[in-house]
Parts: sequence; structure tokens; C-alpha cells
Amino acid sequence: MVKVRQAVPVTAEGALDWASWVARIVAKHPRLAAQPLTDSCAWTHQQHPDQLAAALELGELVADLRLDTPSVVAALVYRLVRTERVSKPELVARVDREATDLVYSVAAMATTSLLEMSDSPMLAKEQQSQVENVKRMLASMIDDARVAVIKLAERVVALRYAKNYDPQRRQRIAQEAGSVFAPLANRLGLWQLKWELEDLSLRYLQEDIYLGIAKQLSQKRQQREAQVEAMTERVVGLLGDHGVSAEVEGRAKNIFSIWRKMQAKNVPIAEVYDVRAVRIIVDSLADCYAALGVIHTTWQHLPAEFDDYIAVPKENGYQSIHTAITADDGDTLEVQIRTRQMHEDAELGVCAHWAYKSVHNQAADEDASFAAKMDWLRQVMEWHEELGGGANLNALLYQQTSQQRVFITTPQGHVLDLASGATVLDFAYRVHTDLGERCVGGLVNGVQVPMQTRLQTGQQVEVIVDSQQRPKRQWLEPSLNILFTHRARAKVVSYFRVRDEADLALSGRELLLELQRQLGLLGSGDEFIDRCLDHSDYTQEAVFLSAVAMGVVSYIELLAQVLTSQESQSATSAQPGLPGINTPESVATTTLQVVAANRQGLLNDITQLFAAWQVSLMGASGRVSNSSEHAIITLEAELPDGQQLLQVMSLIMLLKGVEDVTRLLANER
Repeated sequence: MVKVRQAVPVTAEGALDWASWVARIVAKHPRLAAQPLTDSCAWTHQQHPDQLAAALELGELVADLRLDTPSVVAALVYRLVRTERVSKPELVARVDREATDLVYSVAAMATTSLLEMSDSPMLAKEQQSQVENVKRMLASMIDDARVAVIKLAERVVALRYAKNYDPQRRQRIAQEAGSVFAPLANRLGLWQLKWELEDLSLRYLQEDIYLGIAKQLSQKRQQREAQVEAMTERVVGLLGDHGVSAEVEGRAKNIFSIWRKMQAKNVPIAEVYDVRAVRIIVDSLADCYAALGVIHTTWQHLPAEFDDYIAVPKENGYQSIHTAITADDGDTLEVQIRTRQMHEDAELGVCAHWAYKSVHNQAADEDASFAAKMDWLRQVMEWHEELGGGANLNALLYQQTSQQRVFITTPQGHVLDLASGATVLDFAYRVHTDLGERCVGGLVNGVQVPMQTRLQTGQQVEVIVDSQQRPKRQWLEPSLNILFTHRARAKVVSYFRVRDEADLALSGRELLLELQRQLGLLGSGDEFIDRCLDHSDYTQEAVFLSAVAMGVVSYIELLAQVLTSQESQSATSAQPGLPGINTPESVATTTLQVVAANRQGLLNDITQLFAAWQVSLMGASGRVSNSSEHAIITLEAELPDGQQLLQVMSLIMLLKGVEDVTRLLANER
């Protein structure tokens, strides 16, 4: 199990040394104020000494999650409120209003068990009461996210002490933790809490499995730790030789994750590749891929065990590169690579907001990651309004903490669930990878739609395929909204990544040079690549080009910056008006030429695309080639900036039969 706690200091007589504990906590987390912690500990020690051990344990866990002083004080006095040792007015007098409000918000969640209705049949009134309890819990979290963190930390401590409870109570707490609180911790990105909730839940619910895996890990622990230490030193040296400054550390995998991987792949523990692991923490995104290049060129990697969660983040915002290599001793080693900011977000989740805010005085709504998690909680509340009291709350809450879903019907009547926001292309990949790779659009309730159309619950979807179709680089562009689900994006990234580093770099170079031609940008290819590199965070050209090829670098955002710096949009001004009257300039007009297979409905598809992206089409003309096999369409449109120009050109290239799109400059019209 992942160890996340440190023993509470004791005096020479064996008593809990809470004064030394406060000194240790404040030294470790200087942002905390010592006096409120000292006062809370002294009061608890004097009035309720039997609660002091659990209070210090919960307080340290909350402090290590980098919450503020009121949060740690609330954790220290929580058990006094939970066991009704103190009244609210007395607590306000002893601590302060903010800490008291936090405590009572957390305590309000414990009025009933979240899983009682799954253990036995309940009356409709009791079911409705249960739903209201969950709604109170989520509402408290929305009002103050610290409530969620303290509640999850309190459940961890409760699980630690559950070994002393009667079997029925221990089983209920463990089931509740595994089904409700661990998924919630996962969704909020609280990995420290998630790991321990999962491990302890497994220990109490399936003790034989837990102890069996723990025993196998223990038998080779010293050997594994020595191997990881030697590997850590070697990796640090290699990265330093390549100019990459990094912190490298051994990483323990929790028992629950090992068990889940053994189940998913139906393999013994010897074939779980990330039991031995190191984590590489670097300063920048470019360094992540530079480090990956060093690792992959030094050791043979296992392609099936590669996941790029930087290019394709998990639904809860987690970002890191995971790869597995064959180490010098012939055994497999997992390597994780991430930036320091990604590491902070991965370890602390929603708490990273409070840690950052305490240093930079940043408002909540300025933190995009924090705001996204709070928006998710608000969506949960809306979902509960529609839930009523008769559904299986356990199953529904688990599903919702994982991700909201939409339910789509296939032509054969099968129902598939996808993340809310999924597109036709996501659906195609959900059915089968081959179907996704050949998808060119879909029929939604019998109406033909583009592949980027978002789906709604209850729709019937049939995928339209083309045997010649293969995944397009455009599919990975975030601003085009073609793919939404992590699963589908990961499959597309995997499709492009099967090539070696040299081929990836060549593919990225070809992509940029093709865009240079389509945009009509002057200069040699090498000069253009240099300009693109200058507008990126990368210093090594090969690493940069590989990142472009795999979708790590958005070519739309990159070239929009290049266009902005290289040329200003040619704006056509209206004729001067009367003296003293300002005449506004008209929006820049861009001319595009589309070459495509001559087919019925081509111009209509283009105009529909322009309408969907709210682009004003000023004029259109067309002609056919001498052989009548190709249509050549000239379009004049108001495209105010480089990003929208690149978005429109990219989407036109995805239309059926389109072979080329170019921007015509003034001297070419």
C-alpha cells in the first residue's frame, strides 16, 4: 500500500507530543499559522485526550494536501463535533467562524450512510432521504471545495481505524469508500487520497487478494528497491548528458491498481509492468518529450504499454507520459514523465488551487483546473435534481463520479454509453477501432451528419465508412472539436505513434511544409520550420516536429502565431466619408480555392460548414476541369484571424472528395 503518513511524535513517557507535532507541521508547511494549531491541540489534549491521536492524524493528512490553516484546524476538531463533545457556539469561541463552518459542513455529510439503501430494501421515504443526503454533500462541496477534501481525508482515517471495528461496520465503510469516495477523489484529482481509499477498501473487502499481492511484493521488495535506485541514478546521468535537468524518483504502485491491472489483462503479478517504476519530473513540456526521446533511444520500449496523457489528458485533467521499457537487467520498468506543474496537479488535484492561491493570491475563477472541477460538481447537482428516489443510488453515483454519459443506439438495437460531449467519430471508435479509422461521417436518426457532430442520449447512429479513409491529423486538433473522449483520442495518437522517432519528425516536417504551401507563405522550407520552432516551447527541432506529428503541438495555434507575426491581414478600408465622420474599416476578406472530385452537393457542404462556424461567405464561383473530373471552387469569406482561417481550411480538407485547399494572395486572384 502507498504510505502517505508519518508517525505522530511521542514523549519519553510514551504520550503523544502534540507540541512537537505542531512544530513539525509548521516547519513542513510554512504557510500555516502555528498558534491556531497549538490552541486546538492543547484544548483537545486537555478536554478530550482520547480523540487526540485521530485528530493529529487527520490534521496532518489535510496539511499535507496543502490546504490552509482553517482547514487544518477543522480537521483537528472534527471528531469532537462528530462525537458531540462540543456545541457550535463553544467551537466558534475556541477556534473561529471559518473553521467551525468547515467542520459542520463536513459533519453534515455523515448523517446517514451513503450505501445503506444498497444493503437492504428501503421505503420510498428513506430512499428520498438518502438522495437528499447526497445532494447536501455535493452542495457543500460546491460552496467550498475544502469540505470535499476534508471529508475524503476523514474517510481515509476512518478506514485506517476500521481494523478495530466489528466486521459489519468495517465492510460497510470499505464498500462506501470503494464505490463512492475513491471515484470522487479520482474525479477531483486527489491521488494521494484515492490510492489509500482504494487499497484499504480492497484490504477489508477481499483480504485474501490484498494480502496475496502484498506478500508477493514484499518477497522481492529489497531487490526491486535496489534496481530502481540504480536505474534512477543512471537516468539522471543520461538526462544530464543531454542537457535535460530533471528530478528522478522511484514510484510505488498501490495494491489496488496492481490487482485491477491483473484482472483487466488476466495476467499474474509478474506481468504487471509498472510494479517497478521511476518518475521523471522536468521543468517544461519540451523537456518531457526530450526526456522521452532519451529513454526510448537508450532502452527498448513496449509500444502496447505507452500512454501519452499530456497529448490526451484523462477526463479529470491528469497529465503525464507513461511508457514501459526493458531495463538493463532484462525486466520491465515503467517510466512516468511530467512537468513540475503536472506533478503538483496529479498529486494534489483540486488542492493544488489552494496551494497556488496561498502563494499568488489568485482568485478561484482564475484557476481553470479548479473551475472545471467545480463545474463538474454543479452538473452532478443538476443530475440529482432529475434522479428522484427510486434509482440505484450506489450505481448511479459511481457512474457520475466517473463521468457523465450519453446512451446511443446502434442500427442493430444495441445501446452503447459514451462520455457526454462525444461525437460521431468517438462513437465509431467506441464500436471498433477499425470503424473509427475508416469513419467519414454518420447517419443520426437517418440524417447524414459530419463526423464531428455531438451526440445526445436516445439517438440512433450508423457510421458511414470509406475503405480508403485513414485517421487524419486534423482529428487531434482541440479547436476543431472532432474528438472528445480520451479513448478515441488515445487510439488516434497511437495510430500516428507507431512510427519511429525519425519517421515522426519527417511527418511533422511534411505537415508544416504542406501548410506553408496552402497558406501561400514565402521562404524556403528550412526557414519556415525555423520560424515555427521559434514560436514553440521547444529547442530541439526533431523533438518539436515529432510533437507536431502526434498532436502534442497544435498546428492551428502554432501557425496562427506565425501568421500574426509574419503578416498583417490585408484590410480593405471603405472610401473616406464626410469630414469629421469616422468610417469603419471592413473585415479582412480571404480568398480560398478548393479542388475536389466533382460531385453533387459539394458547394452545399462547404456553405453548411461556413454557416456552422459562423463565417460570412461574401462570394463563391466554380468551374470544372477540362476532364470534368474535378471541381475548382473559389470562395471569398470574412476570416478575421489566422486561427479561424486554419480551422476552416482544415475542416474543408475533411469534406468528401476534397483534395486541396489553398489561400490565394492578391497577386494570384
